[in-house]
Amino acid sequence: MPWDAWALLSIIVVCTAITARTAWDSYRLGRESRHTTLRLTLSTGGHLDIPCPPGHPTGRHRPHTLR
Repeated sequence: MPWDAWALLSIIVVCTAITARTAWDSYRLGRESRHTTLRLTLSTGGHLDIPCPPGHPTGRHRPHTLR
């Protein structure tokens, strides 16, 4: 197989892996029962929980207010 076919195949694999990871993270975040904290995964394998301020709307799509 020529080198450009390998390059195209590797690009397709990387894009598929990124899409699959994004879909999995989105699914996992949507299924979490805790909506009062934001959990960030760290590169060292741990996580960081950031509490949401009181009265702050939670969820992925927050309503936009006109000012």
